[in-house]
Amino acid sequence: MLAADQPASQVVAQAGLAHVATASFLASRVVPTGGYAVALAGGVALARAAQVAGMRIGYGASIAAMLQAVAVLGPSRVSVPLTQALSAPLLGRLHERGRHLATQIGACAAIRATDQLLFTLFYIWIVGGIGAYAATYDAIAGRIPGVPGGTVAALGATALGLVAWTAFASVVQVLVYRAALRAWPAELEASASPSPSPSHGGRICPGGGGADVARPAPRYDPRAVAVAAVVAFCVLIATTVWVVLGAVAAWLAIAWATARADRSPLRAGLALAALLAAGALAFNLVGGSGLDLTLQRTVRAGLLVLVATWLRAAAGEDGVREVARRSLRRVRRVPAMGEAAEILDRLGAGGALGASGRALVADVRHVPRRPSALAAAVLRWVAREAERFRVAPPPAVARQLLRVAWRDRALVAGVIAAVAGALVTGR
Repeated sequence: MLAADQPASQVVAQAGLAHVATASFLASRVVPTGGYAVALAGGVALARAAQVAGMRIGYGASIAAMLQAVAVLGPSRVSVPLTQALSAPLLGRLHERGRHLATQIGACAAIRATDQLLFTLFYIWIVGGIGAYAATYDAIAGRIPGVPGGTVAALGATALGLVAWTAFASVVQVLVYRAALRAWPAELEASASPSPSPSHGGRICPGGGGADVARPAPRYDPRAVAVAAVVAFCVLIATTVWVVLGAVAAWLAIAWATARADRSPLRAGLALAALLAAGALAFNLVGGSGLDLTLQRTVRAGLLVLVATWLRAAAGEDGVREVARRSLRRVRRVPAMGEAAEILDRLGAGGALGASGRALVADVRHVPRRPSALAAAVLRWVAREAERFRVAPPPAVARQLLRVAWRDRALVAGVIAAVAGALVTGR
């Protein structure tokens, strides 16, 4: 699974840093604002992994952290920490090699600009396309004297906003990483001596510890859940025809009712679905898309999030993790994928993430509200949590988790039949 020059012990040694990155990335997706700043701690951890173990292991830790976060919370708002997950290992390695500040900022800006551009285009497509986006811009900018209108002006204003944010965020990200990596050895020595914090109950159990709430086993094989969700998601991306939206909604209602789903990601999923649907509604109403098309795009936006939420709820945390682990092993010849699978194996369940979050709150509670003091406290937390984490043994997959039955085939066949029937009817 691993490259010949990457011993398993060296890979697994970075699991603590991947655990810290997971905790930070999860928090960045939960907070309503400021997710970029919250994710900086996770980016520092991944940069450190690449600094000490190489870029391949650094990206393995990054992939494992993102997949672990998806297993815990689902794929909602995954774009918030994604840029740092993509850039942190590279920046850590560039720092280790002594590259100039401008080189690091340029590399970070290139990754951030590409990532932000793709997500912006995807959002524009989901809420109604270039026409509705430009019409909304005209409706707002037309009230300001001297501001040009039209599609070119709308896209130009968006591009300027992305460039400004990319420049600011890249500079801040690189400066924070450099300062943290330079201070790391002293911080690590200082963090190794204290006794475990009370938030961990005095110890860390393998794979994360913490008391997990017992949940019923998922009804469906998580692989069938993933396939069905991908089919529904792709169909929703492709069309907004009412009969197709109705077919997907009906299938999703049945699938949710029969899935014995984990309800923990439901609240966040509903909130994000409402937010994205409201954005589509506003863009299309202001842009004058017409009531029927506006409602179609609004329903489509909400269904996209609900399908993603159902994927996590129906497969369960262990199911999503197992699907990710098996997918990584299938592409283990691709650089960093074997390392990611090995680290993901050792992260275990997400029980320790809450304890790590509480430890951070306790660490910064009495720190003066100054950027330098807060940054130092967060860095101490990153180093200490990575040092304290104890890796889990490789997981043993429960037979009841991965066992294809008639209901799994019916789940996948149901979404395909519903969509195919709707497409034929809608012609």
